[in-house]
Amino acid sequence: MVDADERLPGAIARLRRRRARKRETLAQKENEETRRGCTFCVVILPGDRRLAARTVDSLTAQWWKQWHAVMIAPLGETRRAIADDPRARVVETADTVLAINRAIAESDADFVLFLEPGDQLTPTCLFRVMQEAHREPLLDLVYWDDALLSAKRNRRYRPSWSPETLLSANYIGNAFAIRRRALLGSGGLRDDAGDAVLWDALLRLPLDEANVMRIPRLLEYRVTRAERASDAGRRVVQAACDRRGLQATATLVDGSVLLRWRLDTPPHISIIIPTRHNRALLEKLFAGLRTTDYPSFDIVIVDNGDRAAANERWYEQQALPLTVLWWDQPFNYSAVNNRGAQAARGDALVFLNDDIEVLDPGWLRELAGWTSVDGVGAVGMQLLGPDGRIQHGGVILGVTGFAGHLFQGLPPNSDTLMGSTNWYRDVMAVTGACLAVRRDVYEQAAGFDERFILCGSDVAFGLTLSIQGKRCVCTPFHGLRHVESATRGTEIPSDDFQTSFWAYQPWLRRGDPYFSPALSLQSGIPAPQKKDEPDAMAMVGPIIGREFEVFRSGKDLEGAGGYALRYRASASDERAVRELHARNRDRFDVASVNWFIPGLDSPFYGGINTAFRIADHLQRNHGVLNRFVVMSRTPEGFIRAGIAAAFPDLRDSPIEIVDIPYLVDLVPPADVAIATLWTTAYDVAHYGGARRKFYLMQDFEPVFYPAGTIYALAEESYRLGLYGLCNTENLATIYSQRYAGRAHAFTPAVDGTVFHARGRGETPADEPVTVFVYARPGHWRNCWELAYPALVELKRRAGDRVRVVAAGSWAIPQDKVEYPSIHQLGLLDYRATGALYRHTDIGLALTVSAHPSYLPLELMACGAAVVAFDNPSGHWLLKNEENCLLTPQTVDGVADALERLVVNPPLRRRLAAAGLARIQEQHSSWPQALSAIYDYLCDPEEAGDSASAKPVRRATGVRTRVSRGR
Repeated sequence: MVDADERLPGAIARLRRRRARKRETLAQKENEETRRGCTFCVVILPGDRRLAARTVDSLTAQWWKQWHAVMIAPLGETRRAIADDPRARVVETADTVLAINRAIAESDADFVLFLEPGDQLTPTCLFRVMQEAHREPLLDLVYWDDALLSAKRNRRYRPSWSPETLLSANYIGNAFAIRRRALLGSGGLRDDAGDAVLWDALLRLPLDEANVMRIPRLLEYRVTRAERASDAGRRVVQAACDRRGLQATATLVDGSVLLRWRLDTPPHISIIIPTRHNRALLEKLFAGLRTTDYPSFDIVIVDNGDRAAANERWYEQQALPLTVLWWDQPFNYSAVNNRGAQAARGDALVFLNDDIEVLDPGWLRELAGWTSVDGVGAVGMQLLGPDGRIQHGGVILGVTGFAGHLFQGLPPNSDTLMGSTNWYRDVMAVTGACLAVRRDVYEQAAGFDERFILCGSDVAFGLTLSIQGKRCVCTPFHGLRHVESATRGTEIPSDDFQTSFWAYQPWLRRGDPYFSPALSLQSGIPAPQKKDEPDAMAMVGPIIGREFEVFRSGKDLEGAGGYALRYRASASDERAVRELHARNRDRFDVASVNWFIPGLDSPFYGGINTAFRIADHLQRNHGVLNRFVVMSRTPEGFIRAGIAAAFPDLRDSPIEIVDIPYLVDLVPPADVAIATLWTTAYDVAHYGGARRKFYLMQDFEPVFYPAGTIYALAEESYRLGLYGLCNTENLATIYSQRYAGRAHAFTPAVDGTVFHARGRGETPADEPVTVFVYARPGHWRNCWELAYPALVELKRRAGDRVRVVAAGSWAIPQDKVEYPSIHQLGLLDYRATGALYRHTDIGLALTVSAHPSYLPLELMACGAAVVAFDNPSGHWLLKNEENCLLTPQTVDGVADALERLVVNPPLRRRLAAAGLARIQEQHSSWPQALSAIYDYLCDPEEAGDSASAKPVRRATGVRTRVSRGR
């Protein structure tokens, strides 16, 4: 009998063969969907011809077959094939660079790759690049991870596009594909660049995050990796600095290029130092500041210690340009820094902890130089700890859960899986222990968020800058030593964790772009991710007391029996509600509202955001006390921080957690109770502590489910006798005429601080048209199963004339080959959605329910043309051929409408302009939209019935079919 262990290798081989066949099947499927795709010219640089044959063998094994190769050989070598493949040829030349440029110019390929003889691409490499180019026609550069053949574990994990890192070293190496026309347009390769010819080519290209894509996969094995810069590298970086107008001299230090700044007019800098009057720390810091080699700076101290005469005299004795502010409120790291910034007079600000020791007099010049770079927001420094090891090399979201410091614990001058610690690093944020920023940038970002008490505001500040289109840079200049936590202490308030979650969550879910998803999040020292390692959300969940799971529509249906037992009502419940309202039918001024909410996934979107917005409006304009009653087992701090993230003025509102429904009457009384979802309507109906009961209806919620138990329960919630507060007249009509409810309607608006068309530009005629779709696979009411094949059909027809961009909290993974037509952005920060829509030409907004969602309003507000289903429930806003295109609810109908707008720019512009005008005229003010709600709460019998007299087109069913008027 054969032992099971002896059979294992054969089983593994069979498993690998099955996986290979599956991958090939998927590749064939994608080849059919993408049709021609893109083609590649592979330039094999001079070297050992025998090794070059291995390189061609790896090309022959590619899934994607649209390539040809050119081997550049010294003049006089015997002309012979480098492989049996006819797509590979040899070019002999005495001028390598000239021959390469000629070969590229003569090629008709879309992309060019440069390989050393012996380099080997993985079989999927060209396929992956083709896939990204198909999704994103704007791409000029695609790069990936590689590993050394001699040591396969020596993989290089590359960050996303990092222009400042590229000034230290060619961190991309030759593991990239570059669009041929872009390379030729920038002058091709330069023969004066020496061994830095590819680095020079990358530096001369007009690259940014819009036309660069990183594939975080191992797609190449290399013979050598020449990342240590030579003098030729220094020269190409100097040339790049001169082209960009950077006042810096490129120098070569330990194999990396570093810049020495020579600013003609150095900005005056204010150094802001919060302290609790720790003299031992301040004396050491002041000694270093006296040695600082910078022509113009002053110091603002914000002291939270004892304002004694002796302490004031001590400051007066310091031989430094000091301004001392005394802070007598509870210590808040964000607030004291903001207070210092208000008193500062510098053109640039440097926020510095008092537990910093100056090691190099040139530290401030280094920071000042980087703040002068266009596109750079905040600048930090690679801080050393007391043990001489790196303590901070930039902030990485998700490391150790919330955020961690890159390279923390490594000795300086280390080589890592992400390259040398001596490189400049583009990062999402830098620590507030040493943070430099221009004053105008600081003010545009509104300073530090004072909802954070001790920790997190520096990270949130960097994220805000990123949303505003700026980069954070950490320089490897070893000019400072930091004793972490000496300023603020080691005890972190629990509220800071909750506040951090809501600020960081988009990046916790989709990953930090400057880190690789294949790297471990257990430490800031780059290491391969281990099997079954928890992701960032799994790590933060226990800290904030919340479990996170992937949403899917069918989950609710599986628990239908539990729903039936949980949400119960009888005729006596409805009768009790109506009798309550009869007893309190006279007008009274509402002073308090209990909002019944099911929980909180995101406070920024959808119906829950509107509920919070109404609460905020009532508090601001009428002094109403809002209490939020959470009908689930959710930590109060999580709810409070989430509400405050969207509406800071609601932060101190009372919160009641009711995880056992029959205890609902323990909730303190209020004048009014408002249900916000069908499940909470039952809780409000049973609650005995309100004089009136309302139902905030924002969609016809039964259609969220197939016909069945939960549909019936959701529909029955409309018969509980609650006053209806309806988002749109259409819902008020349904509630009043189908369910005999008294209803008041409001018309939604858009948040003009996020959704506007200011700064929107016209898409050039030679660039692809951008189509946006809200990607929510697994939730059937967004019709993803219909939208996706329509988008595939659009890409089949239009090819590179169109790019499809998707975003959403349950959006598809970027590398899913099942969705080859879509550039996936994942979950975005709420503030970033407006910028996305302003770069969108056409927005696809599909819904079959009785509410059109906010998406078409927000797209219109940003100047995008809208395509939507011909759903009569949205006709109050969406006018076919006037401000949008309405389409039949079929794949072909959607594809036809999208294609029509792609090929007809005048029509697209006309519809977009009309949509924008409609929003500006009627839906641009939330205060105006909500202005009648308070009166309705105070007197629903008089102020209500806004829709009861309006007829409906059809007596049965929620939707009515009308002529499209084509």
